[in-house]
Amino acid sequence: MFTFSLLTPGKGDHAFKASLLTFDNESRILADPSWDGIDPKVAQFMESHLQQIDAIIISHSTNEFISGYILLCITFPSIMSNIPVYSTLPVNQLGRISTVEYYRSSGILGPLLSNLVELDEIDNWFDKFVIVKYQQNVTICDRKITMTPYNSGHSLGGTFWLLVKKIDRIIYAPSWNHSKDAFLNSANFINSTSGNPHVALLRPTSFITATDLGSAMSHKKRCEKFLQLVDATLANGGSAIIPTSISGRFLEVFHLVDEHLKGAPIPVYFLSYSGTKILSYASSLMDWMASGFNNTWNSDSGNNSLLPFNPSKVDLLLDPSELTKTPGSKIVFCAGLDLKNGDLSSKAFSYLCNDERTTVILTEKPPVASVDKNMGLSTNLYREWAKLSKERTGKVVDGTPVPFEKTINLESWFQEQEVEGPDSIAFVNKITQKRKEKLMAKVRDQKRQNLLSTDVIDVEDSSDEDEEEEEDEEVETKAGEIFDEKKAAQKENTVPSTKEVDDLIQHEAFVMDNVKHNMENHLPIDIRITHKLKPRQATFPFFPPKVTFDDYGQVIDVKDFERTDQVSHNKIIMEGKRKFDEKKQKWNKDEKSDKKKSQQANKLTPQEQVNQQLLQKYLDTLFKPMKRVQLGRRSSASTQLKVRCGLAFVDLSGLVDLRSLGIIVQAIKPYNLILLPDERVSDQPGLEQVEKFFEQQQNEQLMENNKKQILNSSRYLSLSAIRDGLATSTSPLSSGKLNVLVARDDETVKIGVDSENGVIGLRNFEVNLDDAVVSTLKWQSVGDNYKVAKVYGELELINEYSDEPSRKKPKQLQDYINSNTQFSLKPLESEEALARQRKDNVLASTATTDPKLLMMISNAPRLAIGNIRLPDLKKKLASLNLSVEFKGEGTLVVDDVLAIRKVAYGTSESDDSGDIAIDGNAGPLYYKVKECIKETLAYV
Repeated sequence: MFTFSLLTPGKGDHAFKASLLTFDNESRILADPSWDGIDPKVAQFMESHLQQIDAIIISHSTNEFISGYILLCITFPSIMSNIPVYSTLPVNQLGRISTVEYYRSSGILGPLLSNLVELDEIDNWFDKFVIVKYQQNVTICDRKITMTPYNSGHSLGGTFWLLVKKIDRIIYAPSWNHSKDAFLNSANFINSTSGNPHVALLRPTSFITATDLGSAMSHKKRCEKFLQLVDATLANGGSAIIPTSISGRFLEVFHLVDEHLKGAPIPVYFLSYSGTKILSYASSLMDWMASGFNNTWNSDSGNNSLLPFNPSKVDLLLDPSELTKTPGSKIVFCAGLDLKNGDLSSKAFSYLCNDERTTVILTEKPPVASVDKNMGLSTNLYREWAKLSKERTGKVVDGTPVPFEKTINLESWFQEQEVEGPDSIAFVNKITQKRKEKLMAKVRDQKRQNLLSTDVIDVEDSSDEDEEEEEDEEVETKAGEIFDEKKAAQKENTVPSTKEVDDLIQHEAFVMDNVKHNMENHLPIDIRITHKLKPRQATFPFFPPKVTFDDYGQVIDVKDFERTDQVSHNKIIMEGKRKFDEKKQKWNKDEKSDKKKSQQANKLTPQEQVNQQLLQKYLDTLFKPMKRVQLGRRSSASTQLKVRCGLAFVDLSGLVDLRSLGIIVQAIKPYNLILLPDERVSDQPGLEQVEKFFEQQQNEQLMENNKKQILNSSRYLSLSAIRDGLATSTSPLSSGKLNVLVARDDETVKIGVDSENGVIGLRNFEVNLDDAVVSTLKWQSVGDNYKVAKVYGELELINEYSDEPSRKKPKQLQDYINSNTQFSLKPLESEEALARQRKDNVLASTATTDPKLLMMISNAPRLAIGNIRLPDLKKKLASLNLSVEFKGEGTLVVDDVLAIRKVAYGTSESDDSGDIAIDGNAGPLYYKVKECIKETLAYV
């Protein structure tokens, strides 16, 4: 049994959202938590759900899929620390940047009074991820569920997931792209070599997908329209503003512009809170891109400046206001797709929007939620473009530029101001106290781990609690020494000087580095000798790490041999290049070259200097604390923004279109299709389009089945029913009809349930065969990989967790069959069962007088099982010294006398389905070929 639900604070409230996948009411997986960035307390409702979660999966690195993860971690740290999180390496690395950008724009990260989290916390939580690769089978939930990620084609490292538990096979694909982009492969539903769907993905129980549809226009044509808009803006001497999702489609759009410019002297500016970190990470993830794209750049890797995502290809600005000081043609990439208050994209827009030569080019449809809560400007801009484009051309077409003129009210917007005095002191005290608590917790945890790793004598007495209290006091005393200067500043109630704050940070960093160094090298950290320790350990307080051995000797730790650049994703974002180079130079044996390289390390390029200043300004928590003030509360600030510029939209979101969605669903043939609600603004709602499309497809399929029933015999009908699957969760007589369901907020979609009372479906269970039954089975081979056998027995129900008090009440169906019921097939040993079997045989033989049916009953029913592939049949016939060759379209000709071909039942049939038809006159050759075909099948 499988259930799916969308978790939200309330119906219609998408402030926080996550998907919940439940198997048999015991294994629960949380997928893609997202947050709107407004109220951090909105995640409180997730506590009851998180206590039952077994694993978390992250599909993409964009805000729609990962923005709620860190909020859950800082809200419920103890619960989240025990839940494993799975993602690919690019999602893990780029998700850090996406989270930093989103939380900085939301005002809970960086030198802001509303700070709730720091960079090292975000890094530590992301370091806990379990990294998986494409098509890697991972067992989760105590090995009850097998999970496999596949390439989704939507973002770098983005995935869709195959979850398998017993007979339930679920494909969770929230966002994917069937067409190939500039540097990404298409979604891996279809095998590139054979052109058929992957065998593991065929016939899933449920296929979960979103209804946010992409453009039906070809990718090549959309790219041409986008580049034409950029060229027209630059030729007019204007600025092209391109707001994008920094960890998502920015890499696609940036690569298109970079390839188009080909080194032309056009300034390309990049505005983000994290500088060029996103480009640095993307440069190290080339292996996750399309093989053709990767080979092209590897073949010409002599000049690093020509690499596609080199950070030197963009210019950085310390403040968006500097855009007004750089007149002329320019391209401005901005982090922040929604243009919401706090995004650098909204600031760039406010400085350049009052120039008619400026063109704002939207590349993705904005989310619907931004309209309801006035989150950003992108939704209003898109709707204005769609309206003006339709008035101008009569229809909404991507790439149509329109003039836009409007006055926008900014009363609810805010500005960041530097704070001084008591507010600054209180903020510094809060941050230092928080860092002190984290340091104490680290030291305490490490001491306890060291004690647990030793041979400790279990002596329980009343002094245990006293000793623990003494240890905690020691930790607090040592950690408290770091903050003596802070306490002095509190007593004086004056603003600490910059030098005092710097010394405090340096002292804290020194202690943290020493603790971290001891932890990494398994060195003791102030371990106090007690009577609990054995004498041999009490003589010298050093506990060497335990060495593990296997059949081949000592187990080698791979981390000891990793290069530094291979673990760079574990470094914090604020770590500068200079510190890294200085550590690296210490290992150089040549003193002369050491001096030269150390001098070079101190000379950063202008872009690297600006990058370091950006990171310090926006992300360093104790660097010039600031607060946010609404413009409406400041009489001196203008609250009206006059917009007079060009506006255009080209869909480069990398999402599947309606036609491709229908093709993939038809190819993998799921029993149930679960549609997620569309979350983006569009002139045509995606959910309505998809529902209407599949309704029409079902009607066509019904007509196809009616024709099949009329044209084909009962033998073909029975084989068709078997192939389509009698175990479908819709009806036992169904011929593979697709069940289309829509996921609603806080409503559970149940699959494999016959009623609302929780009783499992009678076709949805596993049967354990008794040893006596197994010993009587007669196996028959079907091809080279499968064997089948006919089974007779009596089904026994075993319910180990039956409720004893319920015996007083009359038994109901759910008392016998529920999620805890086990089914076992026993041999027919009782006289009652044997008599019932003989009675059934007599009834079957006397129920009809038709001699043909009597002959079939007497010969016992024989059902052919197996699939015949014509290439394999050709080899088998050739081994009988027959002349066999393919002629025409898939027709196998034997001795120029007989023609063998596959008979398909409908347009949806693939090459692996259908029955064999032999055309030709009956004779010795006919029966020889027929017998050869029979030998490839099994009969029960």
